[in-house]
Amino acid sequence: MSWRDALRPGSFRGVPFEVEADKVPVGRRTVTHEYPGKDRPYVEDMGRVTREHKVTAFVIGPDCLEQRDALLEALETEGPGELVHPWLGTLRVTAGVGEMVHAYAEGGLVRFELTFTESPELTYPAGVANTGKLAAASGANLLDSAMSRYSTALSYINLAQTSAGQLIKGVQGILDVVQEYAAPIYFALGTVQNLAGLLVNAPGDLIGIIRGVFTSAGGALHSFDGFSLGIGSLLGKTEAVRRLAEIPVPQGQETAALQLAAVSLLQDVILADTVIEAGEIPIVTPIPAPAAVPAVEVQVLQPIALPDTPVADDVLELREAVTEALWTQTLTAPQSHFQALTEARIQTGRHLLAVARQGVRLVTVTPAQPMPSLVLAYGRYGDATRAAEVVARNRVAHPGFVPAAPLQVAAS
Repeated sequence: MSWRDALRPGSFRGVPFEVEADKVPVGRRTVTHEYPGKDRPYVEDMGRVTREHKVTAFVIGPDCLEQRDALLEALETEGPGELVHPWLGTLRVTAGVGEMVHAYAEGGLVRFELTFTESPELTYPAGVANTGKLAAASGANLLDSAMSRYSTALSYINLAQTSAGQLIKGVQGILDVVQEYAAPIYFALGTVQNLAGLLVNAPGDLIGIIRGVFTSAGGALHSFDGFSLGIGSLLGKTEAVRRLAEIPVPQGQETAALQLAAVSLLQDVILADTVIEAGEIPIVTPIPAPAAVPAVEVQVLQPIALPDTPVADDVLELREAVTEALWTQTLTAPQSHFQALTEARIQTGRHLLAVARQGVRLVTVTPAQPMPSLVLAYGRYGDATRAAEVVARNRVAHPGFVPAAPLQVAAS
């Protein structure tokens, strides 16, 4: 196909015209800096030059005036339009200042000197929601709502009819759970007798104690401590909420109501701390594996330093556990507290889903024969230091003997 066959009929906004010639600047914008006493200049690149198409065009024929008017309307319409350039194809441009020429000697023909400036689609900076901050904020709001819910529940309890002795067994169960998953609160509450007496004589002071613990801890009881430890800790907190719900109810209607209020408060507090800590989980960008893998002998002396990357399956398991715990809590929550729990559930689920999208997936592999975990890790990842990861995930009894059975390992 010759170059003539490749030419396209010129038009702007669908209005045709003939093209006689065109020119357009090309290259890059530069600024030359010359310095006294220096023989070599410094050329600063300012970006590609804006392409301003100068087109010599015309319309011709008995209806040239009608063609002219249609082209004038297209040229004078506001905004960018589609230019079909004979040599360059379809372009998105904005018409600039041009000239129209009539000549009596050229009857039936109207000439144009047109200017078109490239007008690509504009992209503007767009705000991206910080899902971690939103989750942490919903956790702080849940904590405030839990305090309000507890105060309201106390207003319906006749404390004169409660008994510290009847609370001892339930309080012991509460402290056992709090000691394991919210140690700062445990140390602030003291002994079983102290907490039982506090609930009977001044239950409202429990709010001040818990709030003081959060304040002294900087707004959260725990900070996220890496994916391997942090996700396990957060899963444990969701289990703690379930364990608190299983504490036996004491005898006496008012005593039972008081214990239930305290249990609900501590469930909400642990969930709020879970949501705040989950909001600290970073959304990491996966780093590609190195092209060259050092030998095992080299790795012994200089272990490979890998970034802390989440396993998507672990994060999704955490997401399911946290959202399920929050949802279960809403089943007995009043309307105002229901909203706080629901917001925390939505924001936490959204953030953990964003974290999981950047994580690695688990795959199932079956070794051909029993082998040491170090050999398996080096053969699969080129990194012998990941042997412990294989052993821990699959609960291998001895790292020197990985069985020839299906194993769950990270895809990369």
